[in-house]
Amino acid sequence: MAILFYWPVVRVFTDGLASGFGSNVQAVWPVLWFTVWQAVLSTLFCVVLGIPGAYLLYRKSFRFASTIRALISVPFMLPSLVVAIAITQFGTLFGGLNPIVAIILANIFSNYAVVVRTVGSQWQLLDVLSEEAAEVAGAGRLRIFFKIALPQLLVSIRASSALIVLYCASSYGIVLSLGGGQVNTLETAISTAVLQRLDLQQGTLLALLQIVFSMLAFTASRWGGSNPLSFEPSLSYKVRHIDGRDRPVLFFVVLSMGFFVIVPLVLVMAKAFIDSAGHFSFSNFALLQTKGSRDLLNITFLDAGLNSLRNLVIASVIAVLVGGLVSYLLAEHTRRHARGVKKTDSTGVLLDGIFLLPIGVSAVVVGFGYLLTLTGELAWLRSNWILVPLAQSVLAIPMVIRVLYPSLVAVDHYSREQAMTDGASPWSIFWRIDLTAVRPVLKTAIAFSALVSLGEFGAASLLAFGDQSTIPMLMFSLISRPGGDNYGMALAGAFILIVITTVIVFAVGSEPKREFRKPRRMKQTVPSLPL
Repeated sequence: MAILFYWPVVRVFTDGLASGFGSNVQAVWPVLWFTVWQAVLSTLFCVVLGIPGAYLLYRKSFRFASTIRALISVPFMLPSLVVAIAITQFGTLFGGLNPIVAIILANIFSNYAVVVRTVGSQWQLLDVLSEEAAEVAGAGRLRIFFKIALPQLLVSIRASSALIVLYCASSYGIVLSLGGGQVNTLETAISTAVLQRLDLQQGTLLALLQIVFSMLAFTASRWGGSNPLSFEPSLSYKVRHIDGRDRPVLFFVVLSMGFFVIVPLVLVMAKAFIDSAGHFSFSNFALLQTKGSRDLLNITFLDAGLNSLRNLVIASVIAVLVGGLVSYLLAEHTRRHARGVKKTDSTGVLLDGIFLLPIGVSAVVVGFGYLLTLTGELAWLRSNWILVPLAQSVLAIPMVIRVLYPSLVAVDHYSREQAMTDGASPWSIFWRIDLTAVRPVLKTAIAFSALVSLGEFGAASLLAFGDQSTIPMLMFSLISRPGGDNYGMALAGAFILIVITTVIVFAVGSEPKREFRKPRRMKQTVPSLPL
């Protein structure tokens, strides 16, 4: 982590402070202002739309609720360029969209599930007795929500909101594709300054602002001890069936979920089978073995797929290995601290923050840090393909920790203590008890790592060149020059990525059905973190 993350990020930070920015400071304020206000506005929409969805999907019982929870999580895990294509297709229903409107819609499409699943997970845990007492006293649903439920949900709302602000501010592929060069956030401005104008001084200033903004948003998301990345349902909770009083909420959720989430997905998947003449055809998929109109691409989709697969495997192995070791050490530290006298675990909080910080730093900043750091005898690494999966692994490690660490802490302490009493070694305890208990959750960690690597575009756009391009890089080239059959190829590629992401999300989402039964006495249970 020190070599692959903190070294390049600190280099960006120190270079930014030492360079003396001069006239560049005045030029970045419009970019910073747009980055902030579009992220805040998108977050407000997500919260307003997501809270009713959290109530319906987590507080009420109906058929296919778990399926819908998994379905709305698909956009959150999609590559940013697929999100941009989905919103572009959605905009065709209205004759096109203003770039700013398109960016905000893309942010809502991507982050709607964050509010629904984070707030909903906490909503499950709220005591229903006070709400039932208020109902008996004659209070209506709205009064019960504002007076009883909302004050208890503020921590999860604040945490998820801060995280969405962070995601919206660092949506590199979305702004680059939908902005059309008319608007820029800090991330796209960094790319433009470094790659197009070769202005490292302004790029460093923009990266410094991005680091500060991201760290503030990430710190806000961690206040109150909430973990906005953990979408776990509770082990036992009370829900009631939908009744007549829920019809307004049901209508609002169906309308908002269908308009902002389902329709863009369906449009992409349908348009992938429409050729340039407007007929149903598989020609767009057949074109994936070519290099596009006028040989726009350096390599074919098959070659890029092999590059992405290679990067995915390497990044996932590193992320799961390092993230697993960190999770184990943090869990051991938490167990030791629980047996102590001190209530505040300052060391645990510090270590947790050190390994989770990559969530709060842009991939573009990390890639830019590599360009600044790898000089002299290390300059050859900048053009080596291994740098891309290394950067992607750093971005995936926090996801792995957030999945594995709570599960390792929750492993039944009685079984571990009994094994220690019987003389089992720490390695034997880990192999036979800890690893066995978290094995289902390990699949979730691998899935997170794979999806992060598959859709990563920010660092790859700065570090991968020529025949080492990945699928997101090819898709950006195709949608940047959509003439001929290029856009049809991008739609076909988006369809494939949507299918892959959906299969992984539903495969991971199937775990809770087995894992979240109420445990019998002395039986170990492992809370997993499904999408």
